[in-house]
Amino acid sequence: MVETGKGWLGEAYYTEEPKEATLRAILVRTLGKAAAKRKITIKALADRNWVKDSLEAMPPVHGGRFTVFGHHDRHRVPANAVGIEIEAGMAFGTGHHGTTLGCLQALDRLLKARRFSRPIDIGTGTGVLAIALAKAAHVKVMATDIDPVAVEVTRENAAKNGVGAMIRAFTANGVGTAAVQAGAPYDLVFANILAKPLVALAPKVRPLLAPGSVIILSGLLVSQRREVEAAWRAQGCVPLFRIDIDGWATLVLESR
Repeated sequence: MVETGKGWLGEAYYTEEPKEATLRAILVRTLGKAAAKRKITIKALADRNWVKDSLEAMPPVHGGRFTVFGHHDRHRVPANAVGIEIEAGMAFGTGHHGTTLGCLQALDRLLKARRFSRPIDIGTGTGVLAIALAKAAHVKVMATDIDPVAVEVTRENAAKNGVGAMIRAFTANGVGTAAVQAGAPYDLVFANILAKPLVALAPKVRPLLAPGSVIILSGLLVSQRREVEAAWRAQGCVPLFRIDIDGWATLVLESR
């Protein structure tokens, strides 16, 4: 609802064409009988991918050595960056969100001092974190997600970024799947999901970790940090550092 100078203009969007009589009845109930004389215009909009259109307006995102970009921004990737091409779509993770960006920054910092050989990305979304690790560290990565659409997107993105053979992506709910269990022990775990699932994962992930493994957790608000951190401390994991971006926290811990 906006003021136009000649009165108020209201807009509403529907998946199916509404009846004018129905709209007018809504106006009368909301604004009173005078609204019965208001002008109503109904028109069809062109079929558009609104998510794709909105994200294409976003610039590349830089997280340490990593740059996440859409195909339209290939020319804007710095020559010395690890470029990760991710298109807007149905899976989460374009680097613009504080959680994904925090994970990329944490990974960049860790790779300056450590090497990893058995990593897993739990809740991979678009696969951006798994792809970042595969490209930067030249290591095979296990990537799982509860959503089969996200798994397919991850496979497509991995192939597009030249690391299709390095990423094993499959559908899994948490870490109870036989393939996840068989891949242990892990020396690096990504889990960019939500605070409550992160708390629930702690006792399930801990038996799958090698001594000195690193865990990167995100998807939680700064205000939820203590709860999540306490759950992992109870499993013998100690904090290494934390990155806060736009009210979202990324926790980095080490198993002991």
